[in-house]
Amino acid sequence: MSGSSFDAGTFPADHDDAERRRQRVSATADQLRRAGRGMAALAVLAAEIAANRHGERHRTHLLGDLTRIAALEQPTVALVGLRTALDQRLDARSRSTLLALIAGTAARVGHPDTDALLRDAGIAHAASGDHASARHLALGRAARSLSHGDLPGAHAVLEALDPGSPAARADASSIRAERILVQLGLGQHQDARTATRPTSNETDPLFSSALTALDCLRMVAVGELPEAAALAVTTLTSSPVDLSPEVRALFVAVIGEVRYRRGDHDDARTVLRPCLAEVRWPDSTLWTPAFCVAVRDSALSVPANLVTRVVADLHRSVRSLLPVPQFGPRLVRAAMAAGDTPAARRVTELVESVATRTPVPLWRALADQTRGLRDRDPDALRSAVDGLRTTAAWPALADALLDLANSPALRPVQARDAAHEAAALYARIGAPGDQATADRRCAELATTPRHRPASDGPARTGIEALTPAEERVAEMLASGATKKEAARSLFVSFHTVDTQLRSIYHKLGIHNRMQLVRAWDSARR
Repeated sequence: MSGSSFDAGTFPADHDDAERRRQRVSATADQLRRAGRGMAALAVLAAEIAANRHGERHRTHLLGDLTRIAALEQPTVALVGLRTALDQRLDARSRSTLLALIAGTAARVGHPDTDALLRDAGIAHAASGDHASARHLALGRAARSLSHGDLPGAHAVLEALDPGSPAARADASSIRAERILVQLGLGQHQDARTATRPTSNETDPLFSSALTALDCLRMVAVGELPEAAALAVTTLTSSPVDLSPEVRALFVAVIGEVRYRRGDHDDARTVLRPCLAEVRWPDSTLWTPAFCVAVRDSALSVPANLVTRVVADLHRSVRSLLPVPQFGPRLVRAAMAAGDTPAARRVTELVESVATRTPVPLWRALADQTRGLRDRDPDALRSAVDGLRTTAAWPALADALLDLANSPALRPVQARDAAHEAAALYARIGAPGDQATADRRCAELATTPRHRPASDGPARTGIEALTPAEERVAEMLASGATKKEAARSLFVSFHTVDTQLRSIYHKLGIHNRMQLVRAWDSARR
């Protein structure tokens, strides 16, 4: 097909039925997109929508194609192309849907005009009453909530949509993907795992790849690292369809994250280095997850000034921080290591803002962790560890334990316990590189003399004589857990728990579980 035949308005006025014509228009738009002419592809579809040749069904399918093409483009192309499409002489319903699409795209990247665009889209929808514009307006409002870290607000908007209804079929994949993102942000990882499984009637390969990317993010969040890397590599290298820039960027972030955690730093740099080119906002927002991986490596992050770039984009939208819990604390850690206290403070404020809007244990713990890193406060880090223990975010928990072990204000015996537990947890999730880091910290602390009370000071007795690790075991067993359950929750062996329990009995002068319960309750009154 010649280049001139790609232009809008070149289709002959023949008597093809509506479906054949739509397929031809859609195929032309896809060819334009693959040729790197996304705005022209959107113009072709908008011109056909404006012509309104074959009625409502034809228009609805074309709007679905327009939505799909916009989602596959960089945000800059999508925004400019959709705004240009508004120059067509559209009917009120098509115009309201297009305005809602623009508002939703702007909301995802934290565009400063988002509120005004949503307001204009709402006015247009009220005048047209179009069902498609209503769905896209709701998606835009949910995206705005996500950009501000208001996960409950996004959840409420999305729950009001019914992706299973026949009228919503064209937008069902977008609704489902946003719901999964909300589940990941809320720490509902089991629900997200169920939601990412393809259904029997799922036929869109582009959406299937998006589901795979979201499932890989879930695996990274809960510590299924080998599985995440294998799935990401397979999909990225052998997918039969063109991946959207956003999905491709997510797979790159997953692969880089796992390789760093495994200690394969050179391989991680090979994957991440091509994405570090100077990309301007809003297109840079697609790569924020990959940048959040790369900031842990000063060889990549310092030359590219990544921390500054990431913080600037996150102040427009925190969307990229939501699915992977360890990203926020990592940015603070990188900023503090670089001596950039203002950046550390800004990230901490962002995480605390999300925790305020989304008051769930996961985000409260992350707010404690970022504050503990910024202020070098071991009490905040302890609170973060306690909070993360109640979640499935094992990599974030292991990182928080290592942060606690690195706290200079912590007693050496407590730091050793934290480092040892971090190393055991890293081993469990398949992160030998991070495990080696924790083991090195253990070795450093092993050479630190234990603090002994002065000879004229009172010796510690009772509960006060227990080490932090023994206190955790005592608390769990006194609360009714078995030794096996305590070992599983604390990421240590059954033998370790059994040994610590004997030490607890000896220090407390007791002989059985019932006496432990009474001693623990008495000490905590």
